[in-house]
Amino acid sequence: MVVGLLAVESGLAQTISLGERTPRFKQAKWLNGNVPQKSDFTYIEFIHSASIPCRQSVERIHNIIKKFDNTAFVLISHQNASEIDHWVTEHIDTRSGVIIDDSHIRTSFGVNYAPYAVILDHKHRALWFGNPQLLNRATIEKLIIDN
Repeated sequence: MVVGLLAVESGLAQTISLGERTPRFKQAKWLNGNVPQKSDFTYIEFIHSASIPCRQSVERIHNIIKKFDNTAFVLISHQNASEIDHWVTEHIDTRSGVIIDDSHIRTSFGVNYAPYAVILDHKHRALWFGNPQLLNRATIEKLIIDN
């Protein structure tokens, strides 16, 4: 009986599917008011800034993503501006930004842990999602080139 409950619960947690449109960032609160420019692709990572795995993931993936001119980089945290660690601001520029104080997006994507990432195309369809520690340059390149 416990196995059945776990299966049902995990099925309910996933609210996005590959190839399907994902929730938009309407009324998002951007750190320092910096909204990244629109791009063909968007890498999103849900983080908690005090988490070492989140920081390592962000730094590694940001170094990969910034080499692709057609890809925006967005971090999403439920923390507010006064709670977020300073290292996060190092990842803000014209093609990247940080959404803060937002558990609505986290809930609408069904995210229960951080780090968690999603790669979207220009129509906001999910091309990939999961643990960003499983991503590498070759996988990201294949997703962006093949779509």
